[in-house]
Amino acid sequence: MDSGFKPMDFDPKDYLNTYYSATAGGFGDDNYLKFILANLHKTFSSGDVKGDLPIDIGSGPTIYQIMSACVCFEDIIVTDLIEQNHLEVKRWLENKPGAFDWTPTGKIVCEMEGDRYKVLQLLPVQKYLAIGSF
Repeated sequence: MDSGFKPMDFDPKDYLNTYYSATAGGFGDDNYLKFILANLHKTFSSGDVKGDLPIDIGSGPTIYQIMSACVCFEDIIVTDLIEQNHLEVKRWLENKPGAFDWTPTGKIVCEMEGDRYKVLQLLPVQKYLAIGSF
């Protein structure tokens, strides 16, 4: 049965504003985003994650999942099936008007990482090796 929904119908801005904006409720003490960020921090700060070039498959229009990973890797490849998601990440990467503001999420990660906010501000320039489709 065809639902009628096609990948091109996905709206990354709506998705980001619904689930990741500071006003969406994703930043309360009992929310999923802080839980995920805490576990990513724990994983990547453990010293047990090794390798040369990680590939994040199915990144969507998000970058929260690589914020703590940047301490372990020089470059990170992010991929997604939907072109709109690539464009949204590129908009942020290039600091273009209308790009989603990841600052509140970055500040949460910085608190966990020991206030590396200035390092995270460089994340877009240094950490994206490629943005592409699979």
